[in-house]
Amino acid sequence: MEKRLEAAIRQVIRFFDDRHYRYALIGGIALAQWGVVRATYDADFKVLVPHLDYAAIRQAIRAAFPAPARQELPRNPLIVAISVEGVIVDLLLALPGYEELIIERAVPRDLGGWQAWICTAEDLIVQKAVAGRDKDWLDVEALLVEQGDRLDEVYIAGWLSQFAEVLENPALLPRYRRLLARATALR
Repeated sequence: MEKRLEAAIRQVIRFFDDRHYRYALIGGIALAQWGVVRATYDADFKVLVPHLDYAAIRQAIRAAFPAPARQELPRNPLIVAISVEGVIVDLLLALPGYEELIIERAVPRDLGGWQAWICTAEDLIVQKAVAGRDKDWLDVEALLVEQGDRLDEVYIAGWLSQFAEVLENPALLPRYRRLLARATALR
């Protein structure tokens, strides 16, 4: 991991730990922890919001990290984009339900002498499939190949089925199943 990126992540984790905020690293950093390495220059965290007080956590984050990032994007109250050590860090504030589950299921991983909570490979697959960008589907396929039989397929399919219904995206689960079949054939 690039030194500036590591320094930024560690600084944000210290902030979370000092305040007892629960989190899970997601995105490119989590991908690498599950065996899929690709270049990443930012960090993405899913953050549990204590007492569902979104205003208070946004205020605490902005006080600790006053340098904003991604100012060109439309304002979203569930995303606090900050710049730490010159690195963009996206803090995605968790909604009740599935997003809280991502954090509850996160696992501690050693990142070379220091530890962070990383979302599970299953939750990473669900998040990326729901995001639905071409690069996310490539990541899903790479995770399916890399993790193979270690994945909880019932968990993944269950959540994708629910998201397909809620998002009115009936192609979501069939697309995932096609990638799963292709990944299984590659193993």
